[in-house]
Amino acid sequence: MSVLETQKLTKEFGDLRAVDEMDFEIGSGEIVGIIGPNGAGKTTFVNLLTGVLDPTAGDIVFNGRQLNGSPVHDRARAGLVRSFQIPRVCDDLTLVENVRSAILSREQRNNSLFTVLNWENDTRAEAIALLDEFGLADQQEAYAEAIPHGDKKILDVCMSVAMRPKLLILDEPTSGVATENKYAIMDRLQNYFETSDSAVLFIEHDMELIADYAERVVAMDQGRKIIDGSPEEVLEDETVKQRIRGEE
Repeated sequence: MSVLETQKLTKEFGDLRAVDEMDFEIGSGEIVGIIGPNGAGKTTFVNLLTGVLDPTAGDIVFNGRQLNGSPVHDRARAGLVRSFQIPRVCDDLTLVENVRSAILSREQRNNSLFTVLNWENDTRAEAIALLDEFGLADQQEAYAEAIPHGDKKILDVCMSVAMRPKLLILDEPTSGVATENKYAIMDRLQNYFETSDSAVLFIEHDMELIADYAERVVAMDQGRKIIDGSPEEVLEDETVKQRIRGEE
């Protein structure tokens, strides 16, 4: 069953067509990777899906509902959630407080991060359980500013998961993380999503991670989808080898 579908989705910036009639579909529980060279339109495409940008033309349908014109927060509460390349966590809150803020946002019981004293016990229990799921429970009372960058990336994802997404979009989930820690992060994500029916769409430049964790891969270049298929099919495509992987 399709969770999200785009039809001829297009975004123009003056004479530049950053996303060019993009047709895309992702189903419930599916894990899809997006690859492409710098400037291919990957982030613009994601910005259109999440409401950061409005399309010039085309449609976005999420769970049967057309999203064109819908604001970012409405999409997030409907289950279309994004985790950013640069973690967007509050350094002045502890890990458990960060996750609880996401839970309260989901429940629409909180419009500010400054209502910590009014948070209910049930949100704390759920937050700790999520932190445990992602291997961060032992740091739950640490302030976010004090934890390593890799753990902050995981915390950002944990907060996104707290929104109970139907589709979670990850923008380079391992960027800036030491090579030896990348697989640990992806393994934690995979372990969680194997027990969830959430669909996952992730942008990634590391082709090894794409090969190991994506079930399906979409390659973009110059705003267009050039191929959509299994990791093996896409990564061995001659155009992908030349334009994206840098092979002659």
